[in-house]
Amino acid sequence: MNGLLRRKILIVGVALAVAILLVYGFWPKTREVDLAVVKRGPLQIVIEEEGRTRLKDRFTVSAPAAGYLRRIELEVGDTVKKGQVVAVLEPMRSPSLDPRSRATAEAAVTASEAALQAAIQREKASASDVAYLKQRRERFKALYEKGAVTKDQVDQIVAETEKAEALLLSSTAAVQMAKAQFEEAKATLRNFSREKIEGGQESVTIASPVSGSVFRVYHESEGAVNAGEPLMDIGNVADLEIRAELLSSDAVKIKEGTKVLLKHWGGEQTLAGKVRRVEPAGFTKISSLGVEEQRTLVLVDITSPRPLWQKLGDGYRLEAHFVVWEDDNVLQIPASALFRSGSDWAVFVAEKGKVRKRIVEVGQRSGLAAQVLSGLRENEKVIAYPDDSIADGTSIKPRK
Repeated sequence: MNGLLRRKILIVGVALAVAILLVYGFWPKTREVDLAVVKRGPLQIVIEEEGRTRLKDRFTVSAPAAGYLRRIELEVGDTVKKGQVVAVLEPMRSPSLDPRSRATAEAAVTASEAALQAAIQREKASASDVAYLKQRRERFKALYEKGAVTKDQVDQIVAETEKAEALLLSSTAAVQMAKAQFEEAKATLRNFSREKIEGGQESVTIASPVSGSVFRVYHESEGAVNAGEPLMDIGNVADLEIRAELLSSDAVKIKEGTKVLLKHWGGEQTLAGKVRRVEPAGFTKISSLGVEEQRTLVLVDITSPRPLWQKLGDGYRLEAHFVVWEDDNVLQIPASALFRSGSDWAVFVAEKGKVRKRIVEVGQRSGLAAQVLSGLRENEKVIAYPDDSIADGTSIKPRK
């Protein structure tokens, strides 16, 4: 009898334990969740893009003609004034002669010198003929007055004298031409390099078109330059703008005068700016992931006081945040609290230790927050990060 009783008690105990385990296994568990409060506050919708500073007006000083540039002493960062001489251009240096060219030039000098001597001798001969004919003309005139010669003989000697004088003038001109050719031949052998450096009277000075700073020197050392070759860039560092390349789908949301916040430029303070121009033409750019993107150039003026960003220079990197929408009093929740319920947005609201699914109407959305138009009240609490383990009616407790 005692054995039978013990067996019944054992069976009842096992059945009770199984029942308790079954009840515990199917009893709804309490989930630890992160709660967020529905609150009012400022909300901004921004488009973030990397930007770079650049000069609004960059003046490139170029060589006005081909020549030999003297070494530019100015360095990047130096200040210049309008009209200040920034470069000096000399005439091209004469090329050095190779042995064959030098031998040819020396032979040309010898030939031109001989031609000059021949011209001088012809001039002397012509001068002797003129002197003789002049004396003879005077004698014929005297004889004509005495009746010893005819008028025709006098006219003939006068004509011969004039002809000889013309030949003398021609010989004199030939001597001058031979001298010029001789000097030309000698100039081929002369080295003008040293004379041009020391003389400098034929040099051309190049002045700065504006007051500002030197931003780039293209040709620092002396040497030959071509006409139109850039020598340096000059601009005013106080006249900077921001250049940002936005996706064309983002650029259509921006207009002239749009507020811009400039961050991560190196200073502690966020700088203010505004859009000056959204260029109407787009261009294709390949992203770092190899994706073709259509982008548009947006230009931004810095509106913060100059002392706050005086250390910025041309080509500096920063982040531009374009504010396309903002409001100071917006009912909002974290964007992570939203999830899709069919075609609607929904959230899980905490009510007395349980969650209740609620459909909400959402307005503007940023990366972190979303505007609530209807469905929630201020100070209600929602689950910040809902997952598949949470459903309508799930018991919850705040995560500590």
